[in-house]
Amino acid sequence: MRVFNTLDEVHAFFPKTCVALGNFDGLHIGHQSVILRAVRLARQKGVASAVFTFSNHPITILDPQKTPPLLLNAQDKIRLLRSIGVDALVSIPFTPDFLQLSPDQFIKLLVETLHPIHIEVGPNYSFGHRGSGTPEMLLAAGEQYGFSVEIHPAVYMGDDLVSSTVIRQMIQSGNVEKAATYLGRPFRLKGHVIRGDGRGRTLGYPTANLSIEDGLIAPEDGVYAVEILTRHGIFQGVANVGANPTFKGHHRRIEVFIFDFSADLYGCTIAVLFLVQLRKEITFASVTELQTQITFDVEQAKKFFSNR
Repeated sequence: MRVFNTLDEVHAFFPKTCVALGNFDGLHIGHQSVILRAVRLARQKGVASAVFTFSNHPITILDPQKTPPLLLNAQDKIRLLRSIGVDALVSIPFTPDFLQLSPDQFIKLLVETLHPIHIEVGPNYSFGHRGSGTPEMLLAAGEQYGFSVEIHPAVYMGDDLVSSTVIRQMIQSGNVEKAATYLGRPFRLKGHVIRGDGRGRTLGYPTANLSIEDGLIAPEDGVYAVEILTRHGIFQGVANVGANPTFKGHHRRIEVFIFDFSADLYGCTIAVLFLVQLRKEITFASVTELQTQITFDVEQAKKFFSNR
């Protein structure tokens, strides 16, 4: 998959494309449905499949104070799009200049750079100045420029619309198990293992510590059964998200105890997949109480894995 962060070279690589348009924060099952439709049509027609999106949420320009936390970082978005067969990702910054483009100017830009023969969008897709462009306007433009347009139906889980907003609410309330059904995969955070205060080792449960990347969503503070992806393989464990209230910690971070693992991970990159919340964050009156609870958390996590 080719990744483009500017529009300068795109037109030279792909004479014809089937394009999926959207913000695609989270690449949940609704987003995947739109993109996979474009990928399948591209293969049928013998052209390239492309995803056109913005590298930052438009709200960062429109109303920065209301910018939602991201469900995915750029690297994971690329990884997931590559895994579902997308040929080209055009991910460019949303700037004040884009804010001023009329819907007609935006469509003309797509035509000149991506040469679409088909465009796939969700029912709520908007574009152009103040989001005044609609899927119906794309349909009309398709007749003028010679591309087809499909307005993909919204995806529901039961009676609930699958949306990034709903998934954020689930993760922030600790309901990572349900969020996984909407995402189509477990929610995961990836980062470098940093040095902690060594307290986990003194408690008998040495942990790998990850800082939480700015701008990314993190689960509600608490303890979770997790899988950990490392260069040594995939392992099971428990993760604590929070600021160590028992020891008056100050910075939110993720502490992961990996079952049956002893290798040194300092400086390595690992990914933590959150499977189920075991409990909320608790402040303990003593270290002994904390040790007892950690032992119970580990037992509960192992029961969860044995029953999967």
